[in-house]
Parts: sequence; structure tokens; C-alpha cells
Amino acid sequence: MSNWLGVLEGLIAGAVPVAGLIYTYLANRRSQYDRVLALTAESGLPPVAEDRHIAGTAFELRSRQPPGPPARLGEAEIKAAFNVLWYFVRADALCRSLRPALRPDRITRTRALLLDSLGSAVAVWAGYVDLDWADEAGDEIEKDDTTGPLRHLAAEYIRLTASRPR
Repeated sequence: MSNWLGVLEGLIAGAVPVAGLIYTYLANRRSQYDRVLALTAESGLPPVAEDRHIAGTAFELRSRQPPGPPARLGEAEIKAAFNVLWYFVRADALCRSLRPALRPDRITRTRALLLDSLGSAVAVWAGYVDLDWADEAGDEIEKDDTTGPLRHLAAEYIRLTASRPR
């Protein structure tokens, strides 16, 4: 009888850490979804939405024309464009933080949710950063240092859509 009690005590002692690991995993996963939902909701709220509109109206006409002179931006449009690029820097940082430790190239459900939620905006802005930018005086605006995260998000979104069955 005492042997059975010892075995039962060992099973209970082993089950407690397992239950703790499961709880931690589920809580961490829920917090990842919360972070993704908060960041994607931010894209539709001021000031990000207003900045996307201000800068987007300046780029939209230029993006539909054949290659030519750079897109001319006023001071407000420059500020708005870099605010949007900063938003994509934060989105890319979140995307990278959601990579699993094992098999980091795998796209998890939370990463897929983030990429699906921002995919159309990422695709549009990836086209905008391919344009040449100039200020009102005609001087080139250097943006290459800030476009890397947006380009990474665009590549991840393309990889996600390519991996889905058609």
C-alpha cells in the first residue's frame, strides 16, 4: 500500500509542473494575440490612420504613373510618411518577436494574423517606398535606412500567401 502511495505522490508531484507549463503556454499565446490585435487596431486609429491618409494621398497619383520624377512631398507629408514607416518598424519588431524558438522560419497563427491584418497596407507602402521621394525644393529625401522593416514584412507576407493552398 505504501508503494502505491509513493507512486501516486510522484505522479501528483510531476503533474503540477506540467500543469504550470500548459498554463504558461496558453497565457503567453493569449498575450501574443492581444499584442497583435492592439497593434493592428492602432493602424486604423489616429494618428496612424491620419498619417497614412496624408502621405498616401501624396504618393497615390505618383505611384500610378510610369517611372519619372520623384514624388514631391511637403513638410506635413514627409512627417506623416516617416510616422507610418515608424509604425511598420514596430509591426516588424512584433512580427519578429512572435517567431517560435524551435523552427523560427515557421509562421505561427499569431504571425499569420498580424501579416493578414497588415498585408494590404504593407503591399501598398512597399510600392510607395520604391518611389523616389523629394521635398518641395526638389532635394532627395533619404529613406533607405527606415524601409528595411517594411520590406521584411512584405517578404513575410508574400511567403505566407505562397504557402497557403489555392
